Amino acid sequence: MIRLTRIRSESAIHHNFYGEKKKEFEKELLLNQRCIQRRGTGKHDFKGKGKRWGQAKEQLFVETRGKCAYCEATTKTVSHGNVEHYRPKSIYWWLVYCYDNYLAACEICNQNFKGNHFPIQNQKMQGPTIYSNTTDDAIAKQAGMIAPDPLNETEVNKFIRLHQQEHPLLINPYFDDPAEYFAWRADNVLREVEITPNSENFQVQVVVNTENPEVEPIATASIEYYGLNRIELKNCRYNIYRHYRTHKQILESEQISPEDRSQIGHTIEGMKAPKAEFAGMIRYFDELFSITER
Repeated sequence: MIRLTRIRSESAIHHNFYGEKKKEFEKELLLNQRCIQRRGTGKHDFKGKGKRWGQAKEQLFVETRGKCAYCEATTKTVSHGNVEHYRPKSIYWWLVYCYDNYLAACEICNQNFKGNHFPIQNQKMQGPTIYSNTTDDAIAKQAGMIAPDPLNETEVNKFIRLHQQEHPLLINPYFDDPAEYFAWRADNVLREVEITPNSENFQVQVVVNTENPEVEPIATASIEYYGLNRIELKNCRYNIYRHYRTHKQILESEQISPEDRSQIGHTIEGMKAPKAEFAGMIRYFDELFSITER
């Protein structure tokens, strides 16, 4: 997992998520919530609504370079991928059309592991208050206001503050820097690379982040609920790690030419680039080995 940057422009963000369309969709949500309150039971039915948030998928995968935002496997090559609701729509119904609640994810991270899980440490973020007798006028005034406009910096910053106050245990790479939370451990016998909390560095006697008590619970929950140590990922990561180590070991030789040294250096930089599969892992090991070489 690596830090992601959201591109905020009208050309990048589909019109479903701001302006009149956003207002229309939110009004529908609020009216449905009033019906639920009047019945005294039930939940929102989002069947068939996936085409609405599906309009975000292309841009989200542009920002992840075709990878899953969670596991960093190349998703678009082998599957359609999902528009993932970071805060589950079954719990945070008012954020179902919130652009800042979307990430691009593979089906396995999204459906097989995370699902509707969303552990938090503080009080849950509050949605709009709708009663059985809330008037149409009151609903009309709230429509368009219940999720941040992704093109409005003030609204986005307010939403990020609410996100931080809730203190979720699951990392969102648009809001958080995964490098602060994760370390990687290579096992050359099992031929696996496992993700661990950054407070548990088993590679060398260098502990990166033990002073931050939040690292371990957040990293542990994210590893569990995103399925980041499933065997397929550990094996795939090891194959890329092995190639990285081979290149690194060649660089340590004094026998290679300046041209080869430069080419190998470029190859390693490419493995750390945002578009590279498991770039977060390679960045970690490259920094780790740089520390041991000093």
